[in-house]
Amino acid sequence: MKERLQIHKKADSPEPNQVQCLRRATHRLTGNTQLGSNKPIVQAKVENQKFQKDQFEATKLQIQAKHGTITPEGQERLTILQTKMNESLQQQKEHSSKFGHNLTKIALKRPDSVSLAQMQPLIQPKLTIGQPGDKYEQEADRVAASVVNQMNIPTLQNQNAQQPKLSAKNEEILAADNSANRKQKFLQEYSLAKTLVNGIEETLPEEKILEQLFKNFENIQFKYTMVSKSHETLLKGSPEGDCQTLARTFKKVAEEYFGIKKITIESLPKPFLSEGGKTPYRGQDPNCDDGKRWFFQNHYWAVWNGKVYDVLFLSQKRIEPDKAKQDRPLRSMLMPEQEYYETEKGKVVYPYQNEYSTVELAVFEKVINFVKNLSSLLSRDIDSIFTKIRSLFTKGGNTNDFDSLLRELENENNRVTSNNQSQ
Repeated sequence: MKERLQIHKKADSPEPNQVQCLRRATHRLTGNTQLGSNKPIVQAKVENQKFQKDQFEATKLQIQAKHGTITPEGQERLTILQTKMNESLQQQKEHSSKFGHNLTKIALKRPDSVSLAQMQPLIQPKLTIGQPGDKYEQEADRVAASVVNQMNIPTLQNQNAQQPKLSAKNEEILAADNSANRKQKFLQEYSLAKTLVNGIEETLPEEKILEQLFKNFENIQFKYTMVSKSHETLLKGSPEGDCQTLARTFKKVAEEYFGIKKITIESLPKPFLSEGGKTPYRGQDPNCDDGKRWFFQNHYWAVWNGKVYDVLFLSQKRIEPDKAKQDRPLRSMLMPEQEYYETEKGKVVYPYQNEYSTVELAVFEKVINFVKNLSSLLSRDIDSIFTKIRSLFTKGGNTNDFDSLLRELENENNRVTSNNQSQ
């Protein structure tokens, strides 16, 4: 009897508000069975604020993507933010489904309108009534608060729909701010970039910007080593490398700092000779024919909108090469380095130490044929003949020099023949 009186008292006692009424009903429904854990209202508000913060950051990155100024890091960050927001929306949807379709269907009436007859079906005689403030009652409080929160707080989806769109002016301001931050980061990462962009007015047309950038390469004290180096290494303070290093550096600064797109790198893959003259950097002399011409294994330059930017020679003229016929050098024991290149203009290019020389192909073939004819008779003295031929190539010999050598070889041949006959 005492137990029933206690139950009647709790059932009939007026509650101060709907939350307390729902808390009591939930407490009776759960009994000694512990309810599942639910997020408190404070945590929900914190997550809501975090979602709005992520959404604002994602909006900035989407604007950068729209204007083509987003970095690879920014694109990766945007993907992460979108994934996080989708997961948050899905969790919110599941949370609403878990509670909104069950406890929210309980009719909430004023406490004075809830009669004992209406509450009686909820009372089970075998239930144990816990003490006020125990863990089950606290759990019921959290469930009730979550239900009321679901009914009164708009969902994240509705909040997203109500987010004000950025005006065109705000988008422009935001894009300009992002561009300034991107350029500042670029200059901090690449110390030599400050020299390359110095004095360039960014409001100029793209063509004028590229022309000034092109000229600024004369100020970096580049050391031409004929060995390709990373363009990023150059920008970080080591200005050395080859034509490919320079062309790629030009492309990177133009695209990533000034935002000028569609710059391509073109090249000649075969060895060739060029009349390019000295390089603008420290007056580097050509490496062929005693400083008269250049001989390259390949050559690179930048192109934008059909215009050539040959950064090695600071020239906007497309090179007219004398390309070699072979991708790989031919081999001959007559050459100082035992290799040579036959060009398309009837010449032979051969290396000697760090330089190259040329000779007419007709002279070169004449010597080869002559040596072949004498090789059987002059096997004992062939090394000395090769030495003389190499010395002529080293000096860049002409037709007169080779004719003199031929006469010397003929005399030597006659001497050897006479000695053989006398024996």
